[in-house]
Amino acid sequence: MERLAIIPILGVLIIAHELGHFAMARMVGIVVEEFALGFPPRLWSTVRRGVRYSLNLIPFGAYVRLLGEEDPSARGSFAGQSKKARALVLAAGSGVNFLLAIGAFALAYGTGWPDRSNLEIRVAEIAAGSPAASSGIAVGDVVREVDGVPVRRPEDIRQRTQSRPGQPIQLVVQRDGGGERSLTLTPRADPPEGQGPLGVRLEARALPSQHDPLSSLAFGVSQALQIVGLTLAAPAMAIRGELPLDMVRPIGLPGMTQLAGDAAVAVVQTGWLFPVLMLAGVFSAGLAVANLLPLPALDGGRLFFVLVEAIRGRRISPEREGVIHAAGLVLLISLMVVISFYDVVEPLPGIDWGAR
Repeated sequence: MERLAIIPILGVLIIAHELGHFAMARMVGIVVEEFALGFPPRLWSTVRRGVRYSLNLIPFGAYVRLLGEEDPSARGSFAGQSKKARALVLAAGSGVNFLLAIGAFALAYGTGWPDRSNLEIRVAEIAAGSPAASSGIAVGDVVREVDGVPVRRPEDIRQRTQSRPGQPIQLVVQRDGGGERSLTLTPRADPPEGQGPLGVRLEARALPSQHDPLSSLAFGVSQALQIVGLTLAAPAMAIRGELPLDMVRPIGLPGMTQLAGDAAVAVVQTGWLFPVLMLAGVFSAGLAVANLLPLPALDGGRLFFVLVEAIRGRRISPEREGVIHAAGLVLLISLMVVISFYDVVEPLPGIDWGAR
């Protein structure tokens, strides 16, 4: 069930993208014929102020249908507008996705972002036959105090136990749903190889800290720009060996679904919102970049034709442009099928969101 989280995430990103095209088209005087959720056959529709709003059967994506997308003869048509107006409409979808990424990152930072100065020390593993194993401490316990001193880092416990071998120490731990309890342990002077004096392995989790609106907005802008920059630079960085190939592999719907499911589980287990918000921000920024790539059938491909028109002084015939975009769409769908297949046979590594 948690993997269904991809539906609202992608739904918001896609609808926002199409709303960008819709709003900009209306602003520059292009007639919008239809705004649709999903793809035909049509389940329901209504016409308001000359625009048909539709809900379709196939729930993958959304679209805006503009008057005369390849026919400049009609008044108010897309093709009949200036190069600047067409470019603005084509870029508006990615622009809204970039703004949405800023908003998602800012909201994640404002509601609670992991803070390395705010650590929680948890028991990750207990060795059999160790002092910890006989003390009543359990995996998942949060260590709050050692001998009355608050624990801020794993080193606080290590220093105390290593300095008092053979002498009892008091640990105050907190267990999920069980409140705090005080435990007495005696560190070993000569522990087995690979084990510490107590026989526990500790892990530090950075707890989220909330931030004010202004710093959250600044963080959102910075984070969105970093994602865009990394997306553009990643192929060259991989070629130079600065990034492993696994980090630059494209992902399809199965991979995105897996990541969204992991983030949703983390939200449920911790109550933190940042995993889903951060993932939505990454997806939105990535969608903004991907749609502006100069590939046929994408907004970037159509923008490329506008650029060619500006350079050569006349546009490529609408018929020829339509054929190129149709062929590009077939290739893109084929590529997505291959990427999705790879997502299934080679699942992405999970993200450690710090879930309890």
